Amino acid sequence: MRSLRLKLIVGSLLVLAAVILAFDIFVYAAKRHTLFEVMDGRLYAQTQAVSRYVEIEGEKPALDPAQENAARPPLPVIFRVVGEGGAVLAQSLLSGSVPWLAAGSGGPNPQWRSVGPGRGGTWRVATWTGRLERDAQVVDPSASPGEVSMSVIVQCAEPLASVSKELRELASLLALVSLATFLIAGGGSFWLAGRALRPIRRVNAALETVSETRLDQRLDPFSFDVELHPLITQLNAALDRLERGFQRERQFTADASHELRTPLAAILNSIEVLLRRPRTEEELIDAHLDNERTARSMQAVVEGLLLLARMDAGKGPPAKENVEAAALVEEIFAALGFQARAKNVRLVQAVDPSIRVQAAPSQLRLALANLIDNAVRYNRPDGSVTVEARQEDGATVIEVRDTGPGIPAEHLPRLFERFYRVDPSRAETTGGAGLGLSIVRKIVEGQGGHVSASSGPEGSVFRLVFPINRIKIS
Repeated sequence: MRSLRLKLIVGSLLVLAAVILAFDIFVYAAKRHTLFEVMDGRLYAQTQAVSRYVEIEGEKPALDPAQENAARPPLPVIFRVVGEGGAVLAQSLLSGSVPWLAAGSGGPNPQWRSVGPGRGGTWRVATWTGRLERDAQVVDPSASPGEVSMSVIVQCAEPLASVSKELRELASLLALVSLATFLIAGGGSFWLAGRALRPIRRVNAALETVSETRLDQRLDPFSFDVELHPLITQLNAALDRLERGFQRERQFTADASHELRTPLAAILNSIEVLLRRPRTEEELIDAHLDNERTARSMQAVVEGLLLLARMDAGKGPPAKENVEAAALVEEIFAALGFQARAKNVRLVQAVDPSIRVQAAPSQLRLALANLIDNAVRYNRPDGSVTVEARQEDGATVIEVRDTGPGIPAEHLPRLFERFYRVDPSRAETTGGAGLGLSIVRKIVEGQGGHVSASSGPEGSVFRLVFPINRIKIS
C-alpha cells in the first residue's frame, strides 16, 4: 500500500543524502588538493635547494662541501641528480626506495607525479630540469655557453603515507558526521512529515461527519495552510453539488410519489365504488374509461421517468447525423395536426430547407415534439405555433414560438425542473406530467447543446442551440 508519509520521508532523505555526499566529496577533494599543493611546493623548494648544493668540477657534478656545511637548510632526505644522458650523477642514501620516473620524459617544468608502489608505499616525486654553471676555475673564458654550463635533472621524493593517513582520518570523520546527520535528519523528516500531513487528517476528520443526512457541513479554508486552500475550496464545491443533487433526488422522489399516488388512489377509489353494488353496463363503461385515462397518465409519468433515468445513468446517446430540420418539423406537424385543429391553433413552419442539425434524429424529434405539443396545449384559441431555424455564430438555432398567455418571470428559472408546473391546477385538464421540459433539456445537453426559455405578454419562446462540427459526420 502506497504511503504519502513514506514518500515524503524517503524523498527528503534521498535529497539529503545527495547533498551530504556532494558536500563530503567537495570537502575531501579540497583537502586532498590542499595537501598535495603544500607537498608539491615543499618538493619544488627541495629541488631548488639540491641545485644550490651541487657544483660541477670538470664533467662531474658533486655536492659542494662548503655549501653543505654552511648555515643553510639541510638537504632533503631523498633526492637524486640525473645528467643529460640519464646517468645518475648524485643521490641520497634512501633514493633506492623510490620508483623514480624516467628522467627527461618531457612535459612542463617542474613536474609532480605520484608513483608507486615502492618500498614504503606510494611516493610523490617532483622533477625539475635546469642548467648548472661549471666551476669558474676550469672553464675557458673563450668557451661556448654549452661548455660553461651543464643540463641536469633534479628529482626529490617524499612518501605519501602522511597524506594518505590524514585523508583517511578525514574520510572517517566525514562518514561519522554524515551518518549522524542522516540519522538526525531522518528523525526530523519523520516528525515533519507527520506535521505536514496533520491538515489532511483534519480534513478527513471533518469529512467523516458528512453523511446523506448531514450534507451542510463545510470546511473553513482559512483554518488551514494557504497551500490547502484550493483543495478545501474544491471539496466545499463538491459538497455543494452533492447536497444539491441529494435535494433534487429527494424532491424528485417526493414528486414522483405524489404524481403516482394520486392516479393510483383514483383508480382504487373507482374500483371500490364499483364493488359496493351491482352496476349497469353504462356505469361500468364510464368507470373503465376514467380508469383508462388515469392509467395512461400514469404510463406517461413512468415512461418519462424511465427515459430520464436512462439519461442520468450516462448511457451514450444514439449516433449523430445531419438531420434536415424542415423535414423533421413537417413530420411533427403532421403528427400533432389533429390536436392543433381541435384547439384551433395554426402551425407555421419558417425553416430553410438547407438547415441541418447535427443530432440524433430520434432524440431531436422527441425534444421538438415535446416543445410543439406544449405550445399547442397551452396556447390561446385561434393562436399559432411558429418553428424557426437558422445558423447563428457557428451554431444551429431552432426556436419554437407560441401565442399563449406567457410564463411569469419568477417561474422561468425552474421551468426545466422535473415535475415543475407553472400552474399545477391545469395538469388535470391538459394531462401533463411535468417531465416534458426536463426531457427536452436532458436531450439537448446530451447532444452538446443548450436550451433556454423567454416569455412575454404575447407568448413564449423556447430556443434550442446545437453546435456545428462538434463531430465528424461520415
